[in-house]
Amino acid sequence: MLAKTQGIVLKTINYSETSVVAKIYTEYFGLKSYLIQGVRKTKAKTKANNLQLLSLLDMEVYNRENKDLQYIKELKKAYIFKTLPYDIRKSSIALFLNELIYNSIREEEANAPLFHYLFNAIQLLDLSEDQFSSFHLHFAVQLSKHLGFGPANGSYTTGALFDLADGKFHADQRLGIYKLNEEESLFFYNASALSFEYFKQTTISKQMRKTMLGHILNYFQLHSPEFKPLCSHEVLEIVLA
Repeated sequence: MLAKTQGIVLKTINYSETSVVAKIYTEYFGLKSYLIQGVRKTKAKTKANNLQLLSLLDMEVYNRENKDLQYIKELKKAYIFKTLPYDIRKSSIALFLNELIYNSIREEEANAPLFHYLFNAIQLLDLSEDQFSSFHLHFAVQLSKHLGFGPANGSYTTGALFDLADGKFHADQRLGIYKLNEEESLFFYNASALSFEYFKQTTISKQMRKTMLGHILNYFQLHSPEFKPLCSHEVLEIVLA
């Protein structure tokens, strides 16, 4: 079946001397692997820069059920990045987002709310002019909501402590192995309940960003059994220092 869909590039793997397999999260078909032939040729019809990580695409694809590899008839950029590839801070955040998404999504079926969240968030990062050093933290907590294990905001009360293990806020002040302190719990609540505009207007220390990133990655590992340890966050901590 020939169909049009938008997509987000998550990974490319060399397939032959001139071809690649691209892992693309699509609006209508979920996560798919596409064989793109000739992309590494000098005069390729599909340019390699169209397949940069997190590239946002308009695609016309051949969707064949129960096939591991799909084919693309035509693709072009749905959005051209203005700053993301050229700002080392943004490109480092993008690398982290890409690794987080790729390690979190296993769906081979459509999930429109999740796709639109990712598509719009990537554009928002590209368009952000300043105060985006906490973007990845807000993004990750919001992503957990779309994946079905976001914090239970209804359980929050002032001074409550967030438990990474059950995803709830508790008035009981006794700390457990997975409970955060009051400041960290409030951060988790705000990241889940408020828009990124709040974080653009809030000063967050380097140490707090590092601490919360560790908690968030732990949260993903606790609630997504197949989630693998990430590597890009170490680079991110250096660049955003």
